[in-house]
Amino acid sequence: MRQQSMLMNILMVIGLFFVGSIVLSIVLGLLGGLLWFAIKIMIPVAIAVWLVRMISGPSNNRRRYY
Repeated sequence: MRQQSMLMNILMVIGLFFVGSIVLSIVLGLLGGLLWFAIKIMIPVAIAVWLVRMISGPSNNRRRYY
């Protein structure tokens, strides 16, 4: 087998870094978008649940199962 030249090895490493950075950018962009969407949805839901529990107040006639 013929050994590849040093220039070819350098170009392959640069290409690998280039492709890796593109893939990493896409993956992190998707994760960031999903996290932003989850926070945008979950914060209002959490506030609504908290408000409903605050308005309804503690009820003594409710049965609690432990």
